[in-house]
Amino acid sequence: MRTRPAQGIEERHWQPVAGWRRHASPLSLILFGAVVLAGLTGFLGHERDWIASNGGTRLEVHAPEVIRNGEFLEMRITVESDAAVDELGIGVGQALWEDFTVNTMIPAASEETSQGGEFRFAFGQLAAGTPFLLKVDLQVNPDILGGNLGLVTVYDGDEALAQVSIAITVLP
Repeated sequence: MRTRPAQGIEERHWQPVAGWRRHASPLSLILFGAVVLAGLTGFLGHERDWIASNGGTRLEVHAPEVIRNGEFLEMRITVESDAAVDELGIGVGQALWEDFTVNTMIPAASEETSQGGEFRFAFGQLAAGTPFLLKVDLQVNPDILGGNLGLVTVYDGDEALAQVSIAITVLP
């Protein structure tokens, strides 16, 4: 005895599909390819060096120029001076780190303050010709969109030695 299909079910509903309809949509492959291409071209994020030199002091900041919110990033600040620095200080403009969370800072500053619209970190003496590297691990908070612009300044006590302007674009 042959059973009859339920009402509304026709033979075309259970027959194999032929042609393009039997394969997955090529749209998913095109979308995947677009994401890979965007990643390879740096659209989804790439790093950059910002460099400033003044009177024998060189300041270099290495960080992502484009990043997505919620991601972790590393910012490396390198200072080198031809002359000895008695009280090495690094100032980061408040606007640059607004809506960023600082997870780690190596080496740790001997003193941390907030003054004049910037976060100031003191590290003691720096011998002439000796490079100093500050590594900061940050996370972009989800509510930031568009990006931040701010200054990084190297100090000897209260005297600014070199300064660089940094712009970090944050994509959704």
